[in-house]
Formats: sequence, structure tokens, C-alpha cells
Amino acid sequence: MTRRPPIAAPAILALLLALAPAASAQEPTDRYETRDVEGWTVRVHRDLPRDEPELASRAMSLLADQLRAIVRVVPPEAVAKLRMIPIWVERAEPHHPCMAYHPDAGWLREHDMNPDKARCVEIANARNFLDWCRDQPWMVLHELAHGYHHQFVEGSFANSEIASALERAREAKTYEKVLHINGREQRHYALTNPMEYFAEASESLFGVNDFYPFVRAELARHDAEVHALLRRLWLVEPSDR
Repeated sequence: MTRRPPIAAPAILALLLALAPAASAQEPTDRYETRDVEGWTVRVHRDLPRDEPELASRAMSLLADQLRAIVRVVPPEAVAKLRMIPIWVERAEPHHPCMAYHPDAGWLREHDMNPDKARCVEIANARNFLDWCRDQPWMVLHELAHGYHHQFVEGSFANSEIASALERAREAKTYEKVLHINGREQRHYALTNPMEYFAEASESLFGVNDFYPFVRAELARHDAEVHALLRRLWLVEPSDR
């Protein structure tokens, strides 16, 4: 589950991927230093702070900022579960342009990636992480939401309530043409599949999305069903706004 690129720049994205330095196959886990960042286990590839210390410092500072924001707004019981999802940080891992959640060790092995990254979030490209978060400020929550959906929601990615809510949203066509942060109206990324529907709505519930509905009040008005469903799945107290 790879975080989407900025919508206006597919050609630039292709160029960035082509120019990214190749990583060796299946970088072993001992090539990473383990840090505690706001209660999360974060594994940072040793090449990043060694070769680009300023980039490493900026990326880790932004990651810490986003994790602190998550702790402030997500219910504590859900935060405790999110903290069970490790985060890996790379300088420029060539399989993903920015961030991803990896549900399956088999897929990682097939693509010559470290299977220890399974059930983890990865910042695959530190520089793109800094750039893309300007338009997608809750990107870390988005990827952690995939992990929460996969590991802690009943039924995992096959949860029937999320899938049914998405089907009703598709039938209603309420996400076919919505305002994006770039000022244009376009199809919402949430329509991709139930996993993206859950993660995108989670951004709106707790933070700010780059697609309308941008924030919680707009989500409640635009898609009351998923708003109520996510409040329950994320363990939000009824008394909370």
C-alpha cells in the first residue's frame, strides 16, 4: 500500500524514481539503527544519517512531529496499538516513491526486500517524505491506519462493514468529483479500495486530508456512515467531538 504521489506531477515522479540510487537486495536488519520516537520503534538505515545527515535530521524531525500529532488526537487505546507497528526509514529505497505499509512478507521476498518489514510502515524515500507532506500533512497517520486496519480491525482488510460502506459511497457517487488541495475537482483516492477508503477517512477524522472532506466535521456531513463507523473502530469516546 504505497502512499500516492502528488497528483500534479507524474512525470516528475517517474524521473525521481529513475534517478534514485539502487539499494542492495534485501538489506539486512543489522544495517539499521533502532530508535525510539514518541513510543514507536523506528529503524533508520545507517546510510541515511552517515551520508546525508541534514536530510536525516529533517526527516526524523518531521516524523516525530507527525507522531506527536497522532498521539494528541487519536484515542490512547488506539495509539497503544499503533505503537506496535514499527517504522523503517530509508534514504531512497527504489521499490516505493515515498511511504508504504507492508502487510505481506511474501511480497517483500519476491521483490528482494527485507521480509522483516512485513506488518510495518516504511518511509522509503526521506526526501520525498519531506516534500509530499506539504500537501499530505497526515501521511504518517494514513500509513499507520493501513496497519491498524490490517492488524487490529476485526476481519482485517476483509472487514465487511468498511467494504459495504465503500460500496454505498460508490453507488451514491459522492466521491466521484470532490475538491482537492490543488484547487481542482477530481475523483477521490478513497474510491481505490476499502483499504484506501479507511485510511483516507481516518485522515479526515483525526487530521486534515488533501481531498474533500478535509476535516472531521466535513466527513460527518459528507459521509455520515463511515464517520460513525470509524469513530467506533478507532475507539473514539461518544463524548468526544
